[in-house]
Amino acid sequence: MGVVGRGCVCIGVGGALVLSLFLMSSPATAQSALLDALSTRVTLAHPNGVATLVAVDQIIRSGDTVATDQTGRAVVTYPDGSTALLEENSSLTIEFVQTSAGDYVVRMRQTLGRVWYAVTRAVTLGSRYEVRSAGMASVIRAGSDSYVTVSPSGETTIVTISGTVDTSANDVEVSVPAGSSTTVSAPGAVLSANTPAPSTPTRTSAPAARSTPTPSAAPSPTSALVPPVATLPPPPTSAPAKPKTPTPALPIATPKPTAAPAPASTPQLKDKFGPRKDAPGQPPPKAKAPL
Repeated sequence: MGVVGRGCVCIGVGGALVLSLFLMSSPATAQSALLDALSTRVTLAHPNGVATLVAVDQIIRSGDTVATDQTGRAVVTYPDGSTALLEENSSLTIEFVQTSAGDYVVRMRQTLGRVWYAVTRAVTLGSRYEVRSAGMASVIRAGSDSYVTVSPSGETTIVTISGTVDTSANDVEVSVPAGSSTTVSAPGAVLSANTPAPSTPTRTSAPAARSTPTPSAAPSPTSALVPPVATLPPPPTSAPAKPKTPTPALPIATPKPTAAPAPASTPQLKDKFGPRKDAPGQPPPKAKAPL
């Protein structure tokens, strides 16, 4: 095993130990969570503090704000295994509220971007997860998976992937089941009726263990450079016979009757002894008088 391989193993084991210590520590840690930066440009700001760049896993407590820029992604993991996954250009402030019997309420104020929420079924009866924006408040039930999008104008949309999310805005409550969505156009507006959920965007999966995240495998150079082959329509089985255009019959020219050639005239032979007596056209000879 090379140096890089040994380093990855050490990082993975260290991350697992941090997670186990985080989950097995005193009850006070119920009001804290673990922040893991999945890519660069993730900041963490404490109440009344300056935002600092997150380079390694950190414990976050009530009042802390996690923010990402156009290249950053981060995941917040709670002690019961529930997660909040921040995509690019997102901001989330976390508040823990202690309840009786050691239960707690996690209130997350989302001010911008898209955040995926996955609440496990291990949530105790007195605990719950709430997501609030400028125009909407939602309670995510145990075993539910959803995401909330907040635009710069304040429009808030919640989409339920599985389970159910109870949402309220301007004294109107709506239960959003799996495969549905609801929207508040602006702070103070009324919730829209449940509509079919839009096509689910691609979500970056949160790592199962709290180890250094492995970037998604890049496509191989071959698959990246070769363009997709266009599918051509199948050739026709047989081309229909094209009807032949009849050739118009040409009129047969009738030959004009020509005059018969005149017979050649027979040359008249001259008699050296004078005209013949029996030549045609000569008068008959006169009879001689008897002597």
